[in-house]
Amino acid sequence: MPPLILSRSQSLKKKIKRPTLKKIWVWVGGWQVKAVKVWLTDGKSQQFGDAAGNPAQFEFADGEQISSLSLWGNGAGTRLGAIKFTTNRSREFFAHMTDWKLKTEYPADAGSGICVGVMGRAGSDIDSFGFKFINAIKSTVLTNVNYPTLHQVIPQVATEEIKSLTYTNQSNVTQSYKVETSKTITKKSSWSVGCKMEATFSIGVKAGIPEIAEVAAGFSFTVGVECSYGLENSEEKMETLSFPVQVPPRKTVVVDVTIGRATVDLPYTGTVEITCYNDSVLRFNTKGIYKGLTYTSAKTVVTENESFNILQSTKDLSIEDIFPSCL
Repeated sequence: MPPLILSRSQSLKKKIKRPTLKKIWVWVGGWQVKAVKVWLTDGKSQQFGDAAGNPAQFEFADGEQISSLSLWGNGAGTRLGAIKFTTNRSREFFAHMTDWKLKTEYPADAGSGICVGVMGRAGSDIDSFGFKFINAIKSTVLTNVNYPTLHQVIPQVATEEIKSLTYTNQSNVTQSYKVETSKTITKKSSWSVGCKMEATFSIGVKAGIPEIAEVAAGFSFTVGVECSYGLENSEEKMETLSFPVQVPPRKTVVVDVTIGRATVDLPYTGTVEITCYNDSVLRFNTKGIYKGLTYTSAKTVVTENESFNILQSTKDLSIEDIFPSCL
């Protein structure tokens, strides 16, 4: 959502993408609000009006939103007289002119409580003023996710042994066995978002997850089927394998079952799509880092070797065999 920022001596025109209101300072005089300075969550700030004296200050904590808002004029219809709001953390901000009494209070609809900027007119004082909110939100989804460097990065795959078995057949007929094994693996995935949006919005993700594919030259990344996730996910899964092994006569067969593990750290780009209860849809581009832990499919290697018989021979021993040098 492009927030609106008050520009000096003119109506609101400037647009800044994505950030929300982080901090506000307000300077007051005897009969007016003299100046306002606002900071957004991307670090940008702007001041309007001519500051004098010590300002009333308020800084929003992560996830803190405005739950109620009221504004007053100065009673003469020429300047802003006061700003008052409370938050979902039960904190209050109230900055008002010091000499003239407040008259008509103008409660404002705070919508979702997420303030994306301010608007109004200002010269040396604040002539008119308002806050820009996102409407009550139905859902927020990170979508259109792409990984620009996906095919430029070679996965670093660590091999983990699941099971190693040896079968020896010293008979003259083929022997059959059934190998059964399992391993619990935990796949992880997360997408970072800028401007602490995860504290402001409850964000879902609709994306494909980077996975490992085995190719002729080794391994490469590929993207799985698009599904719905949270910003952070952990999935525990039991990998179960069951397959027959044939051991030929006079042979030894070694069965090694392994799986590959790789961490993923890739930049991504995407679109945050906010759907409000009035069916309006707000979209803005974003970027961040995808981090994950993923696995290859389990791999079985069967190696066949010659079997060696262990032969035993016995004979009667004489005293000469035991102590030959003593005789």
